[in-house]
Amino acid sequence: MASDREITLGDVGRTIWRGKWIIVITTVAAALIGLLFTFATTTLYTASSRVYLGQATTVTGALVSTPGTNPLTAATMLQSDRLLSEVARRAGVSRSVARDDVDITVPRAPGTVSSSQPAVATITASTADAHTAVRVANAYAEVALSDANTGFVKVKDTLTGQVAYMRGEQANLVRQIGQWSARAAGGQAAVFQPLLFTAQEQLTNLRVELTDAQIQLARADQIEAPSIVSLARSASSSGSAPNRMRTMIIGGLIGLLLGIAIALVSRGGLRRGPASA
Repeated sequence: MASDREITLGDVGRTIWRGKWIIVITTVAAALIGLLFTFATTTLYTASSRVYLGQATTVTGALVSTPGTNPLTAATMLQSDRLLSEVARRAGVSRSVARDDVDITVPRAPGTVSSSQPAVATITASTADAHTAVRVANAYAEVALSDANTGFVKVKDTLTGQVAYMRGEQANLVRQIGQWSARAAGGQAAVFQPLLFTAQEQLTNLRVELTDAQIQLARADQIEAPSIVSLARSASSSGSAPNRMRTMIIGGLIGLLLGIAIALVSRGGLRRGPASA
């Protein structure tokens, strides 16, 4: 009594081999179609720049979230009409190019949930001209830096003025202490000793305050100061050889799978071997 033998991988392989020319033709045709597609589409040139937006802190050094540095809102703030107009002016393009051909991302650090963290904006310009892409990306970085510096400069000027004032007061107290010490030693201790004691106490307190102010100033330069991380030097092309090769490979793989399917169907399915008793 005979029964049909189960289909094996060998049966599948023999069926595919019989349709090998179909598979070759569809694979080559799909790869060529992918290559032609890369020439038919408009070539885009992409350039990127990066800007550290700065990070506001409290007097004690704790990070503070602001609309301009919060990763959730910073990108939106950088796309304001005022900044778009300035970018268009500097780059010599229309506002629509500065708005529609630019992508801004401000990612959070991996694994963090807090919005109070240093933010780095990546500005990517994609245009039909390589020089324009570079120019727009860099102009946007410069405008973003200038906007971020607006608030920081005020903070730094305040801290710098505070440090300078305290240093001047410190010099005055040191000079007074020297003068009063000399007079107290010259027989006028009853008059100048109390003044000398008060001045020395003021000097001690002032030195502590000066140290704190200097730390705040150093922290502002280290953490709060916005800066350009990188500017675009060149633009990558969507029509470059690596991209075209990748498109051809993807097309070829699709053609290969399609060819195998056609071979299996056109050959009437899998041919089974002889039945076993």
